[in-house]
Amino acid sequence: MTRSRLVIKNLLRNRRRTILTFLSVATTITLLAVFCATYRYFDAPLMPSELRLLLMVSSRTSMMIPLPLSYGERIARLPGVAATTPINMVDGLYGGQDDLLFALASDPVAFFKVYPDWHLPEDQRAAYLRERTAALAGRRTALKYGWKLGDRIHLRSPGYHVDLDLVLRGIYTAQDESLLGFHWDYLNEALDRLDKPGGFWVRAQTEEDVPRLMQTIDNQFRNGEMETRTQPMGQWVLDFLAMIGNVKLIVLSVSAAMVFAVLLVVANTMGMSIRERTAELAILRVLGFRPKQLLALLAAESLTVSVTGAVVGCLLAGTVFALIGGYRIGGAMPIYIQVDGVTVGIVLSVAIGIGLSSTLIPAYRALGRSIAQALRFVG
Repeated sequence: MTRSRLVIKNLLRNRRRTILTFLSVATTITLLAVFCATYRYFDAPLMPSELRLLLMVSSRTSMMIPLPLSYGERIARLPGVAATTPINMVDGLYGGQDDLLFALASDPVAFFKVYPDWHLPEDQRAAYLRERTAALAGRRTALKYGWKLGDRIHLRSPGYHVDLDLVLRGIYTAQDESLLGFHWDYLNEALDRLDKPGGFWVRAQTEEDVPRLMQTIDNQFRNGEMETRTQPMGQWVLDFLAMIGNVKLIVLSVSAAMVFAVLLVVANTMGMSIRERTAELAILRVLGFRPKQLLALLAAESLTVSVTGAVVGCLLAGTVFALIGGYRIGGAMPIYIQVDGVTVGIVLSVAIGIGLSSTLIPAYRALGRSIAQALRFVG
């Protein structure tokens, strides 16, 4: 019998224990991979190529403070600016059960230049552009509520304290189809023409223009009515998350707790298995197996479970991120997290460390006994 077959045979002798241990490792490693990839995202947010040219201009004091509408005209005249639009994220309550829908209020013409991710037929686009109360809905949202073109949509916004009566003129397709879009002028009118959007989305002409525009825009409004902070969308997402608290510390703490928990589970399971096989290991030593060979076999059993669980965990984590790809934080900007090579390497290293550390100590104790003592050992 080859050593690999011996390892497999030993793992299958107690199928329930092996399966439960594998599931524990796979579940924990899945969560660990998710948290690890999320932690890396906080260091360097991944943005799709069409969003790398997109900048967010908000108040330097707080992203919750609106800016004067006149800032948009001044930004649009800067060299390197392809398009700009005022933007407000509106929290809308819809229907008798007060379902929460996030809506984007923007300039209808500039929006499709600034953010070209929304696709819809030309006749629907034209209808949306010419009607002040027109709205666009994502295909998934339209299907959820059974909306059809021409339907009226009444939204109540607790954040802005206004009621919005919209007419559905278009159904867009995109990676994220959960939003509504409508005219910023209509929101401004409902707010008694405050002329203060929540911020501006600016699209640069080239990636080389991005760092220059960030500096130029902020310098233009320095010491003005309201100072600005211009950021790439990835950094804006991180600042939005920072409002929750120190998310990186939370992720790191939870990850460490999970690694410690799975280490205890695997260590206890492998230790129990090795103690039960102390007499068997003594017999193998009588048959000519050296302690180092037996230690390698025991380590191989543990590594098979932990590494296989880690591989499955990485695949499951990747599936999770694929399913939520484009999910919008607070209905705002999409997040794209990937289980990259670094994350896989970290997770596999943790799995190998768990497998070895949970085996070596109980195996060393079992093999450190004399053969006579081991044969009399009953656990």
